[in-house]
Amino acid sequence: METVTQLKHPVFRAACRLTESAPREAERRFLLEGASQIAKTLHAPLRPLQVFIKEQTEPDLARTCEQAGIPTYAVSKGLFHRLLVSGYETSTTAVAVLPYWDVRLEEVCANPAGTVLVAERIQDPRNLGMLIRTADSAQVRALVLASPIADPYSRACVRSTTGSIAFLPIVICPDTATVLESFRRHGWRQVGSSAHAEKLFWDEDLTAPLCLWVGNEEQGLLAETRSAMDTLIRIPMGGGAHSLNVAVATGILLFEAIRQKRVSQG
Repeated sequence: METVTQLKHPVFRAACRLTESAPREAERRFLLEGASQIAKTLHAPLRPLQVFIKEQTEPDLARTCEQAGIPTYAVSKGLFHRLLVSGYETSTTAVAVLPYWDVRLEEVCANPAGTVLVAERIQDPRNLGMLIRTADSAQVRALVLASPIADPYSRACVRSTTGSIAFLPIVICPDTATVLESFRRHGWRQVGSSAHAEKLFWDEDLTAPLCLWVGNEEQGLLAETRSAMDTLIRIPMGGGAHSLNVAVATGILLFEAIRQKRVSQG
């Protein structure tokens, strides 16, 4: 394991630049923090390109990464904090560089099977991170971000996924209309979650193949998106609540889809 003691080390310096959005977009690489999260990604479709460990704090992780052929570096305590976006000391002892997902919308749409989640205009990166984690736990085929606002590869989002970002394929499409048309052209049934819907979610067939749409935390799906859905469903609200966190609502819908699948299979 090579030791990094100077900021000018080329690999380390390149990784430090990924704390900013512009270099991250240019390189199509992002940072994942945490030894336990990195350990999970060693068996994920999206595997680390490099791993940086604070001095000699994670010998087991270092050994496993090197056995997997992943370049691993021991970074001096004085430099390690430069890999963290905020630039201050935390309990983090390991940071990995991962590539962006390279999945096209057409690849996802061309095979009408399983459940695909489409999230429109999600604005809070932490909500988006929890959404990724929820979709991964429900074994969604892919997450499509339509007209995105939050960056899925930002530190706040990546940390909130607790490693699930390396398991769930993510497609970013700046135009909602393109997403709608692509799924329609390939024969997908598109179901939208909306507080304006008359039908309750448990009364709708949510078995795959299914394209499930969820919307912005404050405004929900756009009116034109709602009108393009094959069906709209809602989660009934009780007490003083008028809405749910988007990740919580999505979890309810996705696990209802899993329940229905189990029932249909006997």
